[in-house]
Amino acid sequence: MQEDQPILFAVVDPLSCRYANTLSGQFVSGNKVALSAYRPITSTTVDAPTEFAGKDDVLIHMLQQEFIFDDPILRSLVAEANSTFVALQELKKRGSKTEYIKISRTYRSIVRACLEKLQEATVNAEERDDVDAQAKYQQYISIFYSIECVWHLSEILFLDPTPSNAVVPQLLDWIRFHFPAAERMATDLLLLGREASDSDDYWPALKGLIIQGQVDVARALLHLHPQVETAHFKLTDQILKSMPTYTHHGGTSIQKFRSQWQYWLTDTERKVSANILAIEPNLEELIQLVTGDTQIWNTQIQESEYWYEFFPGYLFFTNPACKHFELGNAANTWLSRWARLKGHTSNELQMKHLDRVILNLMENDMHQVIHAIQLMADNQWFVTHLTDLLYNCGQLQIVGENQVNECIKLRDSLLYDFGSSLMSRNALWQLGMDYLDHCGQEGQAALALLLAKIPFRTEKQALKIIAIAQKKRFFEVEQEICKIQSKKSLNEQRYGNALEWAIRSRDTLYVTSIADFLLNHYSKTGDMLCPDAIANIGAKMFISPRLVFLVKYFDFYQFYRKRDFLPAAELLVNLLESKITPEYFWPSLLIDSIPLLESKDPKILSKETCAILHHLETELVPLIDKKKKRLEKYPDEPIGILKDYRIENIEEIINLLRLACARNLSRAIIIENTVMG
Repeated sequence: MQEDQPILFAVVDPLSCRYANTLSGQFVSGNKVALSAYRPITSTTVDAPTEFAGKDDVLIHMLQQEFIFDDPILRSLVAEANSTFVALQELKKRGSKTEYIKISRTYRSIVRACLEKLQEATVNAEERDDVDAQAKYQQYISIFYSIECVWHLSEILFLDPTPSNAVVPQLLDWIRFHFPAAERMATDLLLLGREASDSDDYWPALKGLIIQGQVDVARALLHLHPQVETAHFKLTDQILKSMPTYTHHGGTSIQKFRSQWQYWLTDTERKVSANILAIEPNLEELIQLVTGDTQIWNTQIQESEYWYEFFPGYLFFTNPACKHFELGNAANTWLSRWARLKGHTSNELQMKHLDRVILNLMENDMHQVIHAIQLMADNQWFVTHLTDLLYNCGQLQIVGENQVNECIKLRDSLLYDFGSSLMSRNALWQLGMDYLDHCGQEGQAALALLLAKIPFRTEKQALKIIAIAQKKRFFEVEQEICKIQSKKSLNEQRYGNALEWAIRSRDTLYVTSIADFLLNHYSKTGDMLCPDAIANIGAKMFISPRLVFLVKYFDFYQFYRKRDFLPAAELLVNLLESKITPEYFWPSLLIDSIPLLESKDPKILSKETCAILHHLETELVPLIDKKKKRLEKYPDEPIGILKDYRIENIEEIINLLRLACARNLSRAIIIENTVMG
């Protein structure tokens, strides 16, 4: 039996096929791979451009696995399954068998509802003559039918085992569910009543019912035949009625059942050998199926499409008490027989993916099952949820030598990959969080990284992400979102909003940069941006010394506009003495003092005037001298100091400040001495 071949794809890149080049790939964000032409480097490669350099364009190909859950129908499946997943985690591995079976059946009902929606979508696409949509939905139906089939069998074998470990009755339920043709025909025939035997489907339906072990329904259909009162029909009915049936809750031991079964089988084979039923070949064939006649079953095998289609029915009539641990050998024996009768050798048999998964399940090879279902084109939805369910109910303890650790790693790895995949989609990131939440520390670390990278367009979306980050105590994420929102507001010239988001980020350096932007703008234009936002900062200004300076300078600005000069002068002097004045703002701050210094009614006392003069000589003048020297050394470098002021002559500004200080000092000294006198 051969494994499926890897999926092949083509990349059109002429450069990768020339000049001894090849393709090189690198993982980028999410599950994307960047491919580009690459020339292998060896120890003999000359470290210089080749003669081919620059002759061809270098193309970068971004490859990504198709994400099927962008389709609305499948997106609803993910959302519904997510609720069930969360409910499963809340059991915390302490649930009962009944609760886990209920969870499993909920998952299966979600898949079944999705299949029905996909069938409807396929019909609609066909009516619209949309070939692409029709092909897409048919592919999805194939994927999720396989998922439903495998999940159902996994539930039977691992979640809902019988006390005696007998599997045949449940296998019959499984095969009837997934091959319902015989049951549907029987339903239609039973509705016809006595006319049922006239239908061409009558005997095929009876045969199909027997093959699927539905003996009681077959007897009901036999009773509709006009010859039901004849001897051969009565004998057939009596044989079917007396057939022993093994049930784990019947109270009969396996040894006693086998004895009853062997007695019934011997008696029935004797009656068939006596040609009692030869008068009615159809009835004889039914009884030969019931007795496990090799030739008759071989004929049926040749008519089957899937190797497992008639397998449960054959077990029902040949080994009805088959245990779970015996199922693997029985399945392989049946598969070899099926392959031989179908004309395949063991080396030639090309098994479909679903066929192989079912065989692995019956062999109880869970490691291989998980490997195989990872190859289903469902973006790992099935393997993630099934593995998690088996882990939670304690049925995954069969992988590797260190079973517990290996199982935890396997389950966490699958949750991590699936959750990360959902987090990369705009419409599904909230669902992805639940999976990362339950896969250990790595999941939490990934969640913190991915949450900060979720694209958002509105403040409402940003606030939603921030609320989640606060709840999970991801303070770095909250800070990052606030900074992103602040930058967006700054680009949109909503400066007040930008300042508020920056303060909310509590990032000192970033708040300082926003405050610098506002102060720089004022120093160049004389226009104070977002005054309302600055006025309402309050105690939050202590996040950054630069923000403190901005708020206090704004207070000075407000006093000055209201012509409240005394508190304005006091605040200005305090700012000069505060040692938090940014270098670029010294000119503005000192120039703002000129009107107060030139006031005929002195607003600044002599001591404060001396302080202003001191700052002029020790702060502004050295700063200007340093800039001049640098300009001499680098003549092309732009000058930031005083470049955008209304008075262009730097020396004139300094002289005006000195003169204003001298005048105010003389007036202040006279007034102070007069008051003292």
